[in-house]
Amino acid sequence: MITQFKYPGFERELLHENYECMNCLQPITNPLCHNCLGMQIASWMSLYPSVKKKMLPKLREYLKEVNNNTLSGVACTSCGKKAALCPYCFAEAVFNILKKSKIDRMVIMDFLSTFNFDSNHEGYIKDAIAEGLY
Repeated sequence: MITQFKYPGFERELLHENYECMNCLQPITNPLCHNCLGMQIASWMSLYPSVKKKMLPKLREYLKEVNNNTLSGVACTSCGKKAALCPYCFAEAVFNILKKSKIDRMVIMDFLSTFNFDSNHEGYIKDAIAEGLY
């Protein structure tokens, strides 16, 4: 007897996976987990030692919060752990932490040009442009 499947092979395999960002609920199309992105941002902070000293504890605190709230996600293409936040939401959160911490404008501008996941300039980059940060 031939069984008809409602979903083709690839879709059928993914039925039990969560590919939505836990923040914006959009599909995660660039599956880099918050831990890998956090390591990249920490590495970038090495360019600014005083910023790194001030911001690294805040970044680690945010990563811990995300890790504690991560229940499911798509496998990170770098490390294989769960990616529950899309890179856009993660970069936006770090951008807001930088702003609240009153980090120098030039450093924020460098962050935005290095970690720009808002390619359409419709979200946090639009706000940064309005504030003269991009």
